[in-house]
Amino acid sequence: MSKVPLKEIHHQVDFCVVGGGMAGLIAAMSAARHGAKVLLMNDRPVLGGNASSEIRMWIRGCPGRNNQETGILEEILLENMYRNPDRNYSIWDSILFEKAKMEPNITLLLNTSCNSLTMDGQRIKSVRAWQLTTYTWHTVQARHCADCSGDSILAPLSGAEYRMGREAASEFGEDIGPEVEDKQTMGMTCMIQARETGRPVTFISPVWAAKFDDEDMLKYRGHDLSSYTTNFWWMELGGNQDSIHDTEELRDELLKIAFGVWDHIKNVGDHG
Repeated sequence: MSKVPLKEIHHQVDFCVVGGGMAGLIAAMSAARHGAKVLLMNDRPVLGGNASSEIRMWIRGCPGRNNQETGILEEILLENMYRNPDRNYSIWDSILFEKAKMEPNITLLLNTSCNSLTMDGQRIKSVRAWQLTTYTWHTVQARHCADCSGDSILAPLSGAEYRMGREAASEFGEDIGPEVEDKQTMGMTCMIQARETGRPVTFISPVWAAKFDDEDMLKYRGHDLSSYTTNFWWMELGGNQDSIHDTEELRDELLKIAFGVWDHIKNVGDHG
């Protein structure tokens, strides 16, 4: 049997953006509108990063009273208000997709993970990425690259200096920082969403879920569904671990907690 090589596609662009969150999408759109030939790659099936339907964290660039976004982000938000008044996340995803897809100077690659690169001296010459859905390797040669991946994948691959964690308060004169630098980062959470059905619904928790049999076990952690302010961002792990390399382990633990919290809400006491 002959060995069939995996498909390879080569791209030559002015600007390669790795990461399709809000920062990456807007960087790509801005460059494209100024005439640059852009390739935008994202390792998820939707754009928006934490603001996408996968995470559903609202954009909080300027949330203060009488503040408003400007530029391309404001353009996107106004489009969403007009076309998506009920704030449906699938429609929001489609608007972000449309913004990238309708720019003639943008080549969009979804489900595509950057995993290697080549250097020309101190500059990135090309990046190489794997598109899972098509079993295709993409090599992108670009004059400029932007790392909008969130975890800065281009930094370790290129040998660039980077830091992870919190710096000491004395380094930049921050009076609320830690006295000694550490590796602590923001943790990760697992989104859960409740829906009113108008009738009682039984919930049987998986055997592997965490158990919160006593109300004191979730003290000061809002979980009363009768309150419109209730959310579950407090279900967070990983800040004192490696939030990149420990992700699989942390995901499993977060699922245990999420199912355990829902079991508590449904089967322990009255939570609205």
